[in-house]
Amino acid sequence: MANNLSSSTIRKVVLSPLDYPPISGIDGMTEEELNAHGYYKGYPCLHGHSIREKTNHWCYHCAQKIRSNICGFDINYLTNNCKHQYARLWKQIPIGYAEDCWEAPALTNSRHSFPSYRNFDKDKANNNQTAHKLIYQCAWGDVGSMRVTRTCGNKNCLNPLHLITSWNRLFPPGGIHPFVEVFDYKKLMLYAKACSLGVPTLLTEQQYKRTIQHPLVHKNTPDYD
Repeated sequence: MANNLSSSTIRKVVLSPLDYPPISGIDGMTEEELNAHGYYKGYPCLHGHSIREKTNHWCYHCAQKIRSNICGFDINYLTNNCKHQYARLWKQIPIGYAEDCWEAPALTNSRHSFPSYRNFDKDKANNNQTAHKLIYQCAWGDVGSMRVTRTCGNKNCLNPLHLITSWNRLFPPGGIHPFVEVFDYKKLMLYAKACSLGVPTLLTEQQYKRTIQHPLVHKNTPDYD
């Protein structure tokens, strides 16, 4: 996929350095240990992770995925509290080629009630969110209160490869993988079994493809950050 970022777009996305290194054993840490590192156990993201950063509430594991330049999801393996909502959302998006804008003005001109980091239990009301942030968090990962913008400048575009935050690398991957936006009863059964065993996130993570670094990227080349 060609890089279509303008200097003005990059300036808009720059917030602060966000290249946090992985923390060994973070999933087994106590609340006190997490707090010492700047994290807490909060409302699970749609991919099933619960460790969040204290200030901007982004998901620790989703951030690691985004920084690895991985864009992909399987609707069957999203958490049960939002997978049906996301399936309905994706049905309204005209999916095209990776380099094209996927325009859905009916979605981008309104806000949508979905669970977010603000939901501390399933009985609380959902939060109204923009369609482009919802799609970003589905395909890339949960970024909490961080802002999502578009590299293409098209306000009606919902192509995940055109959506970015300060976590994204300078050159996006060439495609979305996995990219499954329809239900498969066999996968749903597999997900239910994985949940009962306490390992639901392994299903999607096994499908992720590590992306090859773009040839123009050099270790000294500046990132979004």
